Amino acid sequence: MISSAITSTPPRRAATGVAAVALIAAALTAAGCAALKPQTAEEIVARRANERWQALIKHDFATAYTYTQPGYRAITKQDDYAKTFGSAGEWKAAEILETTCEPERCTVRLQLTTRVLVPKFARSIPEIKGTIDETWIKDQGQWWYYQAR
Repeated sequence: MISSAITSTPPRRAATGVAAVALIAAALTAAGCAALKPQTAEEIVARRANERWQALIKHDFATAYTYTQPGYRAITKQDDYAKTFGSAGEWKAAEILETTCEPERCTVRLQLTTRVLVPKFARSIPEIKGTIDETWIKDQGQWWYYQAR
């Protein structure tokens, strides 16, 4: 007599494994759909404005320069761009408050926190918060900070 032994996973473990695979597949599908959702102009510009300001806060003017429009970069060298920033203050934080866009132009309103740098013998000045508006333009399919000459 020939006997064959068949081993199988107990029904409970098989069901748990199938449920886990289904859960992982559903999570990946949801993540994939979210990643495929096109971003609005407001979302893109707000992200780019935030990235630019993080570079400025770190004094990384080379990176901040890459966010300026191509026309500005065509006539202004990166070293000259860095020279446009003074040393009387230090940016501490930038918070995007609002971004509004038209087809080829966006306005970003942000709140800057700045520390005024004064000589050591002068009394301490607290951080200052102020609101500014920036203009961003669409050129060659990309959004750029509009840097006036």
